[in-house]
Amino acid sequence: MKKTLFLFSLLFLAAFGFSQITLESGAQLIVSSGSTVIASDGIVSNGGSIDNAGTIEIKGDLENNTSALTTTGSTGTIKFNGSAAQEITGDADAAFYGTVEIDNSTGVSITNTATGAHQTINGTLAFTNGLLTLNAFNLTLGSTDATGVGAGKYVQTNSTGVMKRSVPGDGATDVVYPVGNSAYNPVTLQNSAAGDDDDYGVRVVDAEPAAGSTNHFVDRSWEITESTVGGTELTVTPQWNSGEELTDFDRTNASVGLTTDNGGTYEWGGTSAASGSDPYTVAGSTFTGVGTFTVGDYYNAGKRLALKLFLAGPFNGSTMDKDLNTAGKIPTVDPYGISPDAPSIPTNAVDWVKIQLRDNGDNSSVIKNYSCFVDVNGNLLERDGTSGLNMTGFDNSTPYYVAVLHRNHFGVVSSATVDMSAASPSYDYTTAQAQAWQDGTITTNAAMKEVTTGVFGLWEGDATGNGEIAYNGGGNDRLAILTEVGSSTPGNTVLNVYSNNDVNMDADVIYNGAGSDRVSILTIVGSSTPGVVFTSHLP
Repeated sequence: MKKTLFLFSLLFLAAFGFSQITLESGAQLIVSSGSTVIASDGIVSNGGSIDNAGTIEIKGDLENNTSALTTTGSTGTIKFNGSAAQEITGDADAAFYGTVEIDNSTGVSITNTATGAHQTINGTLAFTNGLLTLNAFNLTLGSTDATGVGAGKYVQTNSTGVMKRSVPGDGATDVVYPVGNSAYNPVTLQNSAAGDDDDYGVRVVDAEPAAGSTNHFVDRSWEITESTVGGTELTVTPQWNSGEELTDFDRTNASVGLTTDNGGTYEWGGTSAASGSDPYTVAGSTFTGVGTFTVGDYYNAGKRLALKLFLAGPFNGSTMDKDLNTAGKIPTVDPYGISPDAPSIPTNAVDWVKIQLRDNGDNSSVIKNYSCFVDVNGNLLERDGTSGLNMTGFDNSTPYYVAVLHRNHFGVVSSATVDMSAASPSYDYTTAQAQAWQDGTITTNAAMKEVTTGVFGLWEGDATGNGEIAYNGGGNDRLAILTEVGSSTPGNTVLNVYSNNDVNMDADVIYNGAGSDRVSILTIVGSSTPGVVFTSHLP
């Protein structure tokens, strides 16, 4: 016969008292609304259950074996309020319904021994005092957000245990994970994958990934897993405290990053100023996978430089021709050896260019090299075709001179420094000759070529890459073109090539005839003065 214990009032319970409540298989403890059970030495269930509409105060440990502890209809509160640290132990999930309240300043933990089990709170997790520590076990929380959370009151992910919740794929529901390790560092997830609900697990680690070797991080990471791989479009919003920011972290240019190789590579979710006032948050989106998330800044995530420039070789009077692209000759491998391979060539790309940040006190001193594409309108493109150059690995506390180099055009450096701490740093070389720095001792040619009235671009014709455009003399550019087509056959044309000798960038190297690269050089130095040498002003 089923054994049932009815408890109706606080006075009744106080009169008889309970030190430890033990529920054997088949026994059920029923606590009616308004009643309180005080288990001063804890509760042991060996297959029994609790139907709770009142309050159960547990002063010791809770040991649950064999099966779920609370009935699905339980609406009451199980309060852990011992004076010493308490444990949830046993080999079964208690599957709590109703409210589980943590009110113990010394904390409650899922046991740190092998005699424990993953736990589920189907109702509400409420914090009054202290932590709920997971150790090596997982905690699954239902659809109701935890209450009372904050500093010193959260789910502590101190080991391999994670907190799990279901995140609906509706793009609208924010699901909060009230987690932390040595401090409260919750994270909010939102999934935009329509109809693709999934269970995500989170734990906090008190460090950025090991390969994060700079001080431009928050010293925390959030390890996130999913039950079903795929169908993920996450917005991830971590929270941190000012004391967790490393020395050089720039809170005004914060970004959420995802790594799956311990910091070897990152996917970054955009850069913006952090929200809040200690603690802080920043949102990163849209991540299509999971792994280790961290918070960095522009140094790691990058800052977009909007730079405009024209190459005189392919300039057609208003824009630049993309003959090399049309011919399929632009390589996906960076010719300057700086960037990883491009996945493909952007549709409007004209060619690769090299961009340099140079010291604001010495415009000949290179601080950082980058490479990217320039499009037909003179704007920079990243390797994936997105607008602007995403610069990483530099300190934005000082301005920089910006230089542009190309494999067969004269390089230039800006005449003024660019403020890289600006939200959207930019510079336009095309509007005036004075936009490029010019060595005043050189009078043969200006730093840039006026490609049409009032519009300026980089001089074409430096086929040898030696900083000179020469038609005659030793090592001249004309001779380099002749050598490629064949000195005994100057009428030959080398078709469809990616060559430095193709100074007009039409994908052909031509010595004689229409579109001749030799004639391009002669026109620059002057057909009546073929011995003149043009010299680059790039310091």
